[in-house]
Amino acid sequence: MSGSCPLNRFRVRPAEPRDCSAILRLIKVRGRGKGKVSECQSNTYLLRDGFGSRPFFYCLVAEASKQDVMGGTDVVGFAMYYFTYDPWIGKLLYLEDFYVMDEYRGKHISISSQLIANCLCLFLQIAIDSNCSCMHFLVVVWNKPSIEYYMRRGASDLSTEEGWHLFRFDKEHLIRMASGE
Repeated sequence: MSGSCPLNRFRVRPAEPRDCSAILRLIKVRGRGKGKVSECQSNTYLLRDGFGSRPFFYCLVAEASKQDVMGGTDVVGFAMYYFTYDPWIGKLLYLEDFYVMDEYRGKHISISSQLIANCLCLFLQIAIDSNCSCMHFLVVVWNKPSIEYYMRRGASDLSTEEGWHLFRFDKEHLIRMASGE
């Protein structure tokens, strides 16, 4: 992996521990937009889970040049991913979360579009270098532009093609089930 993708006025690069506060800020902004309050209340979780000796996730950040400070940058987006394993197809890269601040979307040269393209460029290289057989990710059903974007680039809709349903047990139910309830 090259380490970063330089772009006009912004770039994509691997996250570093110093980015945890900015990533947490973006996670909380995104959560508020979805009507959710993030369970990740401090960057201690991000530092522990993403930057320790055995990280559970990896992250790319998008930096944009600050308007008011020469040479300064702000983290305006992130893409979080991890590796998982499927016994049928082997190792795969899973894109867990992707977010770009609203004010950097829909511009003449959209950061979100270029961030997606540059993240895909980096993800493809990471997946290839890691000997992954594919990349998985979720897109909410109402996000038609993203669905169309990915489909145009050859993504398969597994919910349609393979009929998969995604399920989740929240922490409360895990505890109840573990206690025998």
